[in-house]
Amino acid sequence: MTRHSPTPTAGPALLIALLIVMLLGSVAGCGSAQRADPKPAARVAVTPDAFASTSAATDLPSDDPAGSRPEPPAETGTEIVVKPVTRQAGGTAPTEPRPVAPEGLTLIESKVGDINGKPIYATSFFEPIEARLIANAERMRLAGWRSEAIKIIDERLTGLMVDELLRAEALAALSAQQRQGLRAFLSDFRRNILTENLGSAQLAEKRGQSVDAAMREKEIETLVGLTLFQEVNKRVHVSWRDIQQAYEQQHERFNPPPTAVLRLLRVPTDRADSIVAINAQISEGVAFEAIASEDWNTFEPGDGGLIRSEFEGAYAEAEFFGSDVLNEQARRLSPGEISEPFELASYTCWIKLEAIERESTSLYDAQLAINVQLNRERREAARQEYIRQLFERARVNNRETLIRRLLAIAEDRYGPE
Repeated sequence: MTRHSPTPTAGPALLIALLIVMLLGSVAGCGSAQRADPKPAARVAVTPDAFASTSAATDLPSDDPAGSRPEPPAETGTEIVVKPVTRQAGGTAPTEPRPVAPEGLTLIESKVGDINGKPIYATSFFEPIEARLIANAERMRLAGWRSEAIKIIDERLTGLMVDELLRAEALAALSAQQRQGLRAFLSDFRRNILTENLGSAQLAEKRGQSVDAAMREKEIETLVGLTLFQEVNKRVHVSWRDIQQAYEQQHERFNPPPTAVLRLLRVPTDRADSIVAINAQISEGVAFEAIASEDWNTFEPGDGGLIRSEFEGAYAEAEFFGSDVLNEQARRLSPGEISEPFELASYTCWIKLEAIERESTSLYDAQLAINVQLNRERREAARQEYIRQLFERARVNNRETLIRRLLAIAEDRYGPE
């Protein structure tokens, strides 16, 4: 029986392979152990100081070993605060920059008072009237500008006060169901604005007004109209007797004096050729207005010698001119007639009575206009009285003090230099 002896090199090779496997296993075990116990992820917070200096790390030269990199972030618990570093002159160690005080801040809004508990802000207050204030500043001295500015500010303030008071009254009177209806109405209004501007509130603002401002105006308009209707308009009544009395009181308005429409043609008597030509044209039936518009007429040829004169009483006793001769000639005429030529001082004249205008309006025809007039007058009187009562009940800051504040702000912003 033959015996085979083992290969001399098999043992060392196997040993080397086993050692490699063991080494790989130990490395893998270390990695597994590290993954089995993960640390919580750190959060990074950037403080405002990071933007306080103009010497940011990105501004440093890339070939500078001292300033090319920031220092490693310092760990604070689980939060890492990241701050930029700066380097001193000469390449010394970087130091933390000191905060820089903000400069050039502009005050955008400032409260100047209250109306019924609602604040008044300067910028929104002056927005509708600043163009008038600026225009006045370009053509007025300071004293005159102040006088006009007080009037403009007072008018604007009164309007705001009235709107806010009427709005508050309407809101207080609304039931829960009515409030819900108002919200739905304003929601539809907002949706319509966005639809008109392709669904973009920014586009709506670029076109002239923000969505919020438009909704605010619509709310005020709706509530003010509702208040005026309920508290003022519904309480105003005009009777037939009121209309009759107003017609009698305004008799001259509806029955004005008649008006005589006359035309005067006046030519110097020494111009015989012109006089002959005028008589010939009148005989031929040429329009008297055309004849009186010729250059030979020395009395208002541009208007064809037109005279409109109101008169009282009978036409045969009326006076139309300062001359008795002219009046006498005019009284003899009937509408459409032309007088014979007559002399007045150094002139030869003709007069035509074109028409007598009477514009009388009967009570039946005037009743609608009178009703509209009385309703408007009484509603305005009732509105002013209602607003006066609201002002007495409202909580309004001292009006004069508020106007002085607004005037000071206006003068600073828009006043003459």
